[in-house]
Amino acid sequence: MLLSSPNHPIQFCHPPPPPSPRGSAISPPPDPTWRANCLSPSSGSAASSPSGPFLSPNVLALSNEQINPKSSNLSLIICSRPPVINFSLLPQCRLTIITTMFGHTKRSVTFEGLDCLADTKSHEYMMARMRLQKHVPFIEQPKYGKYTVYFAVVVLFIATVKHAWFLQRDYFYKKRPSSNVGTSLVDVLVAYCRFVGYKQVPASISYFTSLPLSIGSSLFMIVSGLYMFCYCLVPHFWYRGCRGFGSPPLAVRAGIMATALTPFIYVMAGKSNMISVLTGISYEKLNVYHQYVGVSALVLSIIHTIPFIHQLRMEGGSKHLYDTVFGDFNYYSGIPPLVLLGVLCLASKSVIRKYIYETFWHLHWMAGIAYFGTLWWHINDQLGCENYMYGALGFWATQFLYRILMKTAFKPNKLFLKPRKAQLKKLNDGIFEVIIANTDGYKWQPGQHVFLRFVGSKFLDNHPFSIISMSDHDNKEMKFIILPKKGMTKVLFDQLDDFVAKEKLVYIDGPYGGTSRDPTTFERVVLLATGTGITATLPYLSFLSNHIRDVTANGKLPLITRGINFVWVIKHHEDIAWVREELERCQSVAGDYINIDIYISRDHNELPAEKAIDEKNAGESDKSAHDMETEFSVSSSAHFNIHNYKPDLRSVLNGLKVSFARRNMIVSSGSDSMRLAISSEVSKLQALVFNNDLNLNSIEEVFLHSESFGW
Repeated sequence: MLLSSPNHPIQFCHPPPPPSPRGSAISPPPDPTWRANCLSPSSGSAASSPSGPFLSPNVLALSNEQINPKSSNLSLIICSRPPVINFSLLPQCRLTIITTMFGHTKRSVTFEGLDCLADTKSHEYMMARMRLQKHVPFIEQPKYGKYTVYFAVVVLFIATVKHAWFLQRDYFYKKRPSSNVGTSLVDVLVAYCRFVGYKQVPASISYFTSLPLSIGSSLFMIVSGLYMFCYCLVPHFWYRGCRGFGSPPLAVRAGIMATALTPFIYVMAGKSNMISVLTGISYEKLNVYHQYVGVSALVLSIIHTIPFIHQLRMEGGSKHLYDTVFGDFNYYSGIPPLVLLGVLCLASKSVIRKYIYETFWHLHWMAGIAYFGTLWWHINDQLGCENYMYGALGFWATQFLYRILMKTAFKPNKLFLKPRKAQLKKLNDGIFEVIIANTDGYKWQPGQHVFLRFVGSKFLDNHPFSIISMSDHDNKEMKFIILPKKGMTKVLFDQLDDFVAKEKLVYIDGPYGGTSRDPTTFERVVLLATGTGITATLPYLSFLSNHIRDVTANGKLPLITRGINFVWVIKHHEDIAWVREELERCQSVAGDYINIDIYISRDHNELPAEKAIDEKNAGESDKSAHDMETEFSVSSSAHFNIHNYKPDLRSVLNGLKVSFARRNMIVSSGSDSMRLAISSEVSKLQALVFNNDLNLNSIEEVFLHSESFGW
């Protein structure tokens, strides 16, 4: 049978004998009978003699792995530029077709005249391998993992120094409120950093890129990411001449750097972690860095994978790639950790956490354990990378044991492994409170939260709730105000009867979070909250009120606090009842030190089209309602300033700056848009510090603490 064209005749030759063990490409074999059947073409003979096949001078050679005489009757030999083939002319026969026209040819990759597959046993190949290994030694690649760790340690050291500076500054300022030239210089530098750090990335950009809202944090991630990837990619060799000369240097570097990040991923995954201890950054604020390091490890892992696949594919084709990937331990063992790390990163997107948090949480910890195990399996004690796994396991185990023994029901005391009794009661149609009276063994600071696990109600689920009460000698109960959404909180709310308390058993895990700064070392404290965000700001009011009472009574320490502004935006007037008792107590204790402003957004104009304070309009102001501002007397001893309009909290904060003193602390808690607006406004207020000579003031610090749960 003949397939031909005028310029590029194509014919069949009888199948050659089995290939030689060396695996070299087939040129005309020595068998004279086979050679006789492959004659040079002559004018018109090809078309007239279908039985007389020939071998064209420009024919492509067939490699041994592309010919299987046992499974095919004929082998097709195609010219380097084949015409369109009419496959209808072919009889019932199995063919191996190779064509450069469609990019399916397995081309031999050579290095200095050596075939990367066929010449692996030759002396020249071995000498080239030794020369290239000496030029880029495989054994020296672990240094890139060490430099990755060094970079992270330097960052942690800087953050630790910053934390230590503020701790000692607060401590000595509490003893003796004063400053000097050195502290003033640091204050100005800090103000410039906060001017950038408090600025916010647009929410839409943050949503699609997963960058943190803070421009400062985003810039840090971008710069550190560029450093790592440039260190991996830019100044170094990527490939060796042949895969047999050794692993591609780019792949080895990237893999070791990804493994070196593993300890930091697992350290920051813990609620009680050593990085928080060193830097003063609580775990919920470290979550964004935990995700960032995980994504960095994923990108480095992909860079680690690509050179291996590319070089195998170029040298041996798809079949060689398939056989190697699924036949070599070093290849197939890398598939599970890469897939698991990809699942961990993709499932951590905020949109997934928002809608299926419980599913995400259980998937996350299970996939995290599986990733750790499969990564260790893949490493297989190569190049000392197992040391990073030992380090990660050691840090994680230490943190886990500390949390179990100090934060949970496993804490060795009289309530070991025993749940505590909690009273649950509806406050109105959309809010309920939880009170735990027996808090023996627990102490907490303002702004901290605990995880609650209720017996019998989705027992595997536990959620964080801010503690709205403060523990002192008069009151030791934990109180929570909870807005039910989905999952566990909705189940609990649906089980409650109107205004009838119900008792349930609960396990406590915590406390966590809060701020590392001492609120009592600031002259002016501004507390801003919307809705149930008061659960984070009211504890500061209670704590500072108790401090004012105690210092005034004993006089052992100077009273630094000069004023507290408490601002709360709510929907309805009756929402004040959530915390009325505590607000009255604080005002009776601290008196004129406290100024309380409550803004009610709905009661003055209950129109169906009116929207509640939400993430889209929380920072906007209802200017037409200013004339409805009143002062409302709650009791004979307490006066709250009630404003019947929706405020622009940026304007409220800007109006309070006239009362700012030397050191000022601002705490915000509420919707994302509200916290974004407040953070941007506090960024502008940093000018009061670095331009204090122009403004003729003595302001040294404007510090912002935003309460939010990072997951």
